[in-house]
Amino acid sequence: MKSRKIRRCAVVFWMLILPVGGMSQATDERVITVQDAIQIAMQQNPELKYAEEQVQVQRSLIGPSWGIESPEVYYFREGMDDGVFSEQRWGVSQSVAFPLTGYLQQRKASVDLDVAQLEADFLRIRIRADVKRAYTNVVYTIKKVDLARNELQLAEELREIASARLDVGESTELDLIQSDIQLNEARNRLLQAREMHNSARYELFRVMGTEPGGQEYGISYADTLVWVDIALSQEEVLKELSESPEMLIARKISESAKQKITTEKSRYLPGLRFDYYYQDFGSGYDFTGFEVGVSIPLWFGVNESRRVMQARSEFRQTEWNINKTHLRLNERAENAWHSYITSREAILSYKNFVQSRASTLLELTREGYRAGELDLLRVLEAQRTYLESEQQYYESLKNYYEQLIELEKYIPKELVFTGGGSE
Repeated sequence: MKSRKIRRCAVVFWMLILPVGGMSQATDERVITVQDAIQIAMQQNPELKYAEEQVQVQRSLIGPSWGIESPEVYYFREGMDDGVFSEQRWGVSQSVAFPLTGYLQQRKASVDLDVAQLEADFLRIRIRADVKRAYTNVVYTIKKVDLARNELQLAEELREIASARLDVGESTELDLIQSDIQLNEARNRLLQAREMHNSARYELFRVMGTEPGGQEYGISYADTLVWVDIALSQEEVLKELSESPEMLIARKISESAKQKITTEKSRYLPGLRFDYYYQDFGSGYDFTGFEVGVSIPLWFGVNESRRVMQARSEFRQTEWNINKTHLRLNERAENAWHSYITSREAILSYKNFVQSRASTLLELTREGYRAGELDLLRVLEAQRTYLESEQQYYESLKNYYEQLIELEKYIPKELVFTGGGSE
């Protein structure tokens, strides 16, 4: 565990601190796991940093929500035109909201802070999923490059066989031309696979929030796509929806809107103003005075009542949004679960039936062509079947991982890339 932490810290250091040249000289290859990528994203993702600052903004609003304004210091003098005065005074004035109004505003600000914190927490969950999904795509494209290399090797071997048979007069030049075409197509597919891999890498760096100077080519990826049979029932997924982060946010927003109704109603209560001053009637500031003012909302029909009506409408909107959010999450969770089941069945079918037969078919047809018992078209068909089955397997495995990553949003546990080692 200790060595793993040291390695992770080293990865973060090389990725974030050293410039490109320094990284190239420091080591020949840098290894990054999914958990390393997630850690970097949590430190650098700009959207998350924005959300964390928004939490601080909401926290700073709790104090001012009590409705205590800054005190006002003033000076008054009567009779300045003739050079004499009959009275002058200076004093301090303090305006405050009605105590109940200030209390309700403070509660509203506290709920808004909870909303901001929940949104930041959900964003961390979403970033974790985005990093895992981007990492999955990277290691998938690595497999895709490997498959393209394998296809190229098969095409080269087939071309050699066709050339050897032509030399001994066992086949025509048409077989050699056909094998040359297949070889050229295999080379093109390898180039396309490498381009897909580069695009996937840049997407992972973007999600991590890595600056362009840290987007290195000499990075290897420790976690890989391997088959791990994870049993997950539909009921297990759906029963957790009501406590999912998005539902918690929707309910907390509704609570904030409901609190706003009470806060707006409290504005019918009067505001208060307190004045304390010293008076001078010509012999010095020998007198003190005290005033209390009350602001009465006489025009409540224009101001306060309309604010209450608006707050009630906003609350009803948030109530409907709770239902909307639940339906949307239910649809997304069910789609992800059904796609997970489909991918799982496709993988099991490949492992239990297709894999061995496709490999055997390719081997036998190549031997038959080499012996002159089969024509080139049969070999090409067997080769296509083998390569397509491999491609479909890894596509199903990639989709399997992606759906499990999506389902992690709705259940309180990690399913893939859990940090326990390479998968």
